[in-house]
Amino acid sequence: MKITRITTAILEANFDWVLVKVETDEKITGYGEAFLGPGITSVIQEFNSILVGEDPTSIDRVVRRMKASCVHASPGLTAHAICGIEAALLDAIGKRYKLPLWQILGGKYRDKVTIYADCHAGDALESISRLLKPRTPGWMKPADGPGIDSKISVKHHGWDASKKEHLTPESYAERARQMAARGFRIIKFDVDVPTPFETDEYNRDLSRMEIDYAETLVGAVRKAVGREVGLAIDCHWNYGVQAAIEMARALEQHNLLWLEDPVPPENIRAIGEVQRATRTPIATGENHYQRVDFQRLIVEAGLRVLAPDVQKIGLWEGRKVADLADMHYVNLTMHNISSPLGTMAGVHLATSFPNLLALEWHAASVPFFDELVKGAAGPMIVNGQITVPDTPGVGVSIDEEVAFKYRKPGEAFFE
Repeated sequence: MKITRITTAILEANFDWVLVKVETDEKITGYGEAFLGPGITSVIQEFNSILVGEDPTSIDRVVRRMKASCVHASPGLTAHAICGIEAALLDAIGKRYKLPLWQILGGKYRDKVTIYADCHAGDALESISRLLKPRTPGWMKPADGPGIDSKISVKHHGWDASKKEHLTPESYAERARQMAARGFRIIKFDVDVPTPFETDEYNRDLSRMEIDYAETLVGAVRKAVGREVGLAIDCHWNYGVQAAIEMARALEQHNLLWLEDPVPPENIRAIGEVQRATRTPIATGENHYQRVDFQRLIVEAGLRVLAPDVQKIGLWEGRKVADLADMHYVNLTMHNISSPLGTMAGVHLATSFPNLLALEWHAASVPFFDELVKGAAGPMIVNGQITVPDTPGVGVSIDEEVAFKYRKPGEAFFE
C-alpha cells in the first residue's frame, strides 16, 4: 500500500475541525483530524512532497520522517499537522488489515470510555476562530434573518464583561444539572471569567473577592450535582503562581478531580510549585508535545494527573506517554475539542492504556455533532460513555455530504 494523496477540509463548529484524508493506491482511504491553527491546511499539504509513495504501514518510521523533516519548525503547528496525518494513516492501516485502532495500539482495557463534558460557562454555541476571535459560523443565519438556523444563539469564548448575567452560580448550577441528567459522571467548568472585581487585565493576579467569586461558582455546581459527579475546573493558563495557589486552596473543599492549567505551560518549575502547595490535583499537558515534557511534569513538577491533547500528542506518541505515566502511577485525562472523527480516535487511544480518568467532549452545544457520522444508529455518547468500536480503523466515517454544509468558507474541501 502506497500513499497517493493527502487532502484536507475544515468545518466551522465551536472551533475549526480540521479533517485530513489520506488516499492510497489500493483505494483505501484513511481519515484523521488535526488540531486547529493558522495556516494548518497549508502545512498538511506540504507533507505530500515527502509522503506520496510511502508505505503507511511503517507508521513509526513515517512519523519519525515527518518530524525530522521539520525539526527546525517544531513543535506547535507542525505537530498538529503530523498528528492529523498520523491518525489518517492509522485509520488506513486498520482498514487494510481489518483491525480497529485499539488493536494496533496494543489492545483495549475497557469496552466503554468515560467521557467528561466540558460545560465551559454557558449553554449556547460558542464559536471562535483559529486565532481565538469570536465569530458567527458561515452556515449560521443571522439571528434576525431567515433560515432554519436562525434560532441558534452564539456565545463567544472571549467573554463580554458587560454581560455577566449567564456567569452566575445559578446558571452554573443549572448547566451542571443538565449535563448530569444526560448521564455524565464527570463535568468541567471555567472559572477564568469576567467578575465585578477585576483590577488588572495583565498581571496574572487575583483579588480575594475574585477568588471568592470563583469559589461560589464552583460551590454552586458541587451543591447541584452532589458528590457522586466528578468535578474539574479549568483556568486556561491565566494566573501567576501565588494567585494559582490561593485559588487551588480555596477550591480544596469541593474535592476537585483536577484543577487544569492554572499557570502558563512553559515553566514546569512554577507548575510544580503550585502542585506542592495544594491538595488539589493540578493537571496540564495540552500544550506539551513530547514525552520528555511529560516526564518533567511527572518527575520535576510532581503532577499526578496529566492532560495531553489527543490531536496534539497524537495516537502513536500518546500511547507512549501513557506508558511513561503508568510507570509513575500517574493518571491521564485526555484533552479533546474535536469532531466525532477526532473524538472516536481519542476513544481508541483512551481504551488502549490502563491509567485513564476520562476523555473530554467539548461539543455539547454543536447541533450537528452526531449528524456528521455516516450511518449513525444514534448518538455517539450515551450516559456519559462511548462504546469502543470493533470495526476496522477508527470505526466511524464522516458523511462528506453533511460535512460540506458546515465547511469553512474559503478553504478547500478535500481538493
